[in-house]
Amino acid sequence: METSQVSVMSTNRQEEVDRNLEYFLSELPRLSHSHLGEFALLRHRTITDFFSTSVDAVKAGKSLYPDGMFSVQQVTDAAIDLGFFSHAGNNGSPQ
Repeated sequence: METSQVSVMSTNRQEEVDRNLEYFLSELPRLSHSHLGEFALLRHRTITDFFSTSVDAVKAGKSLYPDGMFSVQQVTDAAIDLGFFSHAGNNGSPQ
């Protein structure tokens, strides 16, 4: 793969993450009542599922979306930007 193709893919992925975060933040007040502490898997400004650990959310994202166009956010009382992937620690907690 050429460097220019990697750069475009990286830009597209960051745009996906940014759009997903914007959507997630708009939904956060509603989500905190029913999904507090869970990890949301997002794709194309849609929450596709919730998981109890970030590891499970990332595994599902990689399995469902091999193009890598997804992001993971934790439902908390305050917004936390976990970035494109949520790389989790040994116990499944976000780093």
